Amino acid sequence: MNLITGSKSTRKAMIVLKWMAWVFAAGIILQVFLAGLALFVDTDNWAAHASFPRYFAFLPIFMILLSFIMRLPLTYRVQSIRLFIMVAATFATAILSSKIGYLSALHPVIAVALFMSAMSLARNANLLLKQEKV
Repeated sequence: MNLITGSKSTRKAMIVLKWMAWVFAAGIILQVFLAGLALFVDTDNWAAHASFPRYFAFLPIFMILLSFIMRLPLTYRVQSIRLFIMVAATFATAILSSKIGYLSALHPVIAVALFMSAMSLARNANLLLKQEKV
């Protein structure tokens, strides 16, 4: 069964989605590295950790739009929405940390989940593309 409808534009959209997920996952890794620098090397690195997300945090929005506009399989739409919700939760735990107490400790946990979800999306897209290459 052909999961990607045979359309070249749909296939290209899957390739773009896969690469956006890879770039997003790489951004999460770099973000965790910046947090480590701030914790273990110099607290001045918190500024880099706080400002870096502006370069990649928007990707799930584009992934959602791409998955709906190109009518990609439902699983990719759901995974993209899940990434967006986790990004919002990450921002919320950072911004509201002084008000939410222990819940703010979820910030790095959500980062791990974001990385795992982005990698899962990228791997699933890659597998689907390989299956359809026949």
